Amino acid sequence: MIQAAETLLRESGLSGAGIKHLVARSGAPVGSVYHFFPGGKTQIVAETLRLHSAKVVRLFEDAFEDAAVPLPARLRALFRMAAKGFEAAGADKSCAIAGVTLDLRASDHSLRQVCDASFNQWVDEIASHLPWPDVETRRSFATMVVLSLEGAFILARAGKAGHAFTTAGDWLARLARSTLPVSTGESHASSPAAHHRPARRRRRSPSGPRTKEA
Repeated sequence: MIQAAETLLRESGLSGAGIKHLVARSGAPVGSVYHFFPGGKTQIVAETLRLHSAKVVRLFEDAFEDAAVPLPARLRALFRMAAKGFEAAGADKSCAIAGVTLDLRASDHSLRQVCDASFNQWVDEIASHLPWPDVETRRSFATMVVLSLEGAFILARAGKAGHAFTTAGDWLARLARSTLPVSTGESHASSPAAHHRPARRRRRSPSGPRTKEA
């Protein structure tokens, strides 16, 4: 039932994951649904989101844990993997957390807390693998990664193609390269562009132009 609920949330958000939809997709009797989930739809969705969020945390851990790989390369690989996964799944599924978040009503307090905790958990996981020395910069960049992934899902679903993911990944990689600490060896100063700066003009000698000796 959880797997069926996760698929429904990724396809249609909270509004498309009612008990009737879940029964039809999973094949489970209605009585079994309420037996295992006495809290009804809210309980099913909350537990499904927690499991979905845990999968994403593991995905980020795998994507960022190898510090021997330059950060720009890790970013590009993550977003290319997301593009391939999106297309392989039919190009019609989004992130379950984002899908539910967009459908939240003012009264959905418990589900809002689950969604907010999930996003923060993802940011914390990504930030723990980033090379900037201060926490604020690491969390800020990690937030940009999450924002870019979720935004890419929207454009990718509209166009039914994964190009938005690769575009976002390429630009994040460029941003990372231009702002990385020098100590990592991946900073903007070590990029090829840094070696093509225009040469400085030589200053003329204070004594004026030299004269040809007789």
